[in-house]
Amino acid sequence: MQTQSLIDPATAAAARSLNARLREAGRREGLLRVLYDTATDLTGIRDVEAVLKAIVRRTRSLIGSDIAYLSLNDYTTGESYIRVTDGAATALFRNIRMPLGEGVLGAVATGEAPAQSPDYLIDKTKTHLESSDAAVKAEGVKAIMGVPLRVEGKVIGALLVADRHAHSFSSDDVALMESIGTHAAVALENARHFTEMADALARLDQAQRQNLAHVKALEELSSLDQRLMETLASTDSLPGLLRLLSESMDSDVFVVSPMGEPMAGPLPGSDFGSPAALGAAETSAARTLPVPFSVMGRDYTVMSAVAGDQHLASLVVAGHLAQDRAAVLERSALVLSAALLFERTYQEAQYRLQLELIDELLNPRPENVEALKRRASRFGLADNLQLVVRVVGVRDDQRQRALAVLRRHIEGRPGIAALHESHLCIIEPPAHSSGGPGASATPGSAVSGQAIVDALKRQRIEASVGSSETVTGFPLLPAAHAEAHAVLGALQALSRHGEAADKAALGTAGMLLGAMESPFAAQLLAAQLGPLLDYDSRRGTQLVPTAWTFLENDGSIAAAAAALHIHANTLRQRLDRIDNILGDSWRRGGRSLDVHVALRLWRLQSAGVGGRAG
Repeated sequence: MQTQSLIDPATAAAARSLNARLREAGRREGLLRVLYDTATDLTGIRDVEAVLKAIVRRTRSLIGSDIAYLSLNDYTTGESYIRVTDGAATALFRNIRMPLGEGVLGAVATGEAPAQSPDYLIDKTKTHLESSDAAVKAEGVKAIMGVPLRVEGKVIGALLVADRHAHSFSSDDVALMESIGTHAAVALENARHFTEMADALARLDQAQRQNLAHVKALEELSSLDQRLMETLASTDSLPGLLRLLSESMDSDVFVVSPMGEPMAGPLPGSDFGSPAALGAAETSAARTLPVPFSVMGRDYTVMSAVAGDQHLASLVVAGHLAQDRAAVLERSALVLSAALLFERTYQEAQYRLQLELIDELLNPRPENVEALKRRASRFGLADNLQLVVRVVGVRDDQRQRALAVLRRHIEGRPGIAALHESHLCIIEPPAHSSGGPGASATPGSAVSGQAIVDALKRQRIEASVGSSETVTGFPLLPAAHAEAHAVLGALQALSRHGEAADKAALGTAGMLLGAMESPFAAQLLAAQLGPLLDYDSRRGTQLVPTAWTFLENDGSIAAAAAALHIHANTLRQRLDRIDNILGDSWRRGGRSLDVHVALRLWRLQSAGVGGRAG
């Protein structure tokens, strides 16, 4: 017997429909919950790149597709290009660019509506491009569906999914994609705003740090400027400037002349007179900027001190400098220029005073005696001190350089040095001519002035120095000057160039200086050289100079012939003729000494030595 159902068919159908609706509601509730969680997660991501990757990864997971990808619109080229993918295996697919309105990607990216294709490559309702079709085929994609991404009413791109099997996406899938796209667009825009804000804050922070560093640098420069001004006002401005610079730079600092010669600072271990160093200094002077250079494998930076168009000196610092330290060097070069100008002005004023003083001491006027003593005392000279007068002989083209050396010679010690009547003259106590600590002294150098010859020689200046005997009292200085001038003349007449001497150091020539105008001098010449002088006068020969050169070269035929620029045989013929006139004993023993003394007297008289210096 058939059992009758207790539930009628209508009720059963209603129950099945209710169960289906409950299952669908549960599925939707689950999807909404996942969507909510996804939206919350996306909103919390603040990096744009991370948001893009999270969007496609979550979209692929929610839809269950093989591939998810997101494109961004380039309105300049009129294209939408794939920006990020999840699940794509080929580079061709990851780099698709579609014109707006073309294919599924281009159509969705216009923002009109969602779009899909169940099997894209054979879908005649969609426009196709050969390049994009090749990419789709290489990836094996069949079904494609996408929705536009809108931000503040503007379409910025598209969010798409794709499967490698043909099918149509359901309306629920499309609705879900639209929800994901909405949340994704908001999350993407939030991330973009946050990134822009973070970038702005980073730029602001960097600008603040730069401003603080700039303020600190300005404070340091202001402090340095104050210290530089204090240094400039001090009595030892140049050494003080070098100490301050060495401290600020934490490096060795040198002051060199425009020719690269050291003026102040430690002795350099490199040649600052080399072409590389001089070229850098000239460039710095022309541009008024620090210039790096290298010498002997070492790096340096030079900043030239310039006044107007005149290159006064250069500051050289070990190493190549950063911008802040270069600014310190520039300021220091300005102070160095001012210090050198002040120093030059002071030295020129001092020199004018010395120039006037030396002229008055050597050409005294009785009515100015007390004023003269006062002015002389400013330079450490007094009427009751022992003094020596020195006359320095140099070539005319080296006179100014030699004067600069002489001024340094007496700097910081008693004495004066100046140009006097076309020659260089020094008046100083004899004890102060040794050249200072560490200078090599030779016997008699304090009296003869050998230290001056040595100092000039170090600057490649050949000089001869004639010194007087020490005198006490200003009235005796004119005679001492005449004596020093005569000694210098004797040195030059006797071809003793590059030497320093006083009368005692001249030997017999010194003894003769005082007798040049006496009857004894004429008698000596007549007795020893009379016949020879007469022979030369009558016949126009050069026997007297020949005899002089022969004895001055210690009787050496070869040396005397070379000095006279004649052949040795010619010299022998002249000597034989002298033997015939004076007798051959003139070359030997005591007679040789008498003749030699007479020849020296003749030499001094021929050179005009012995008269008062004019």
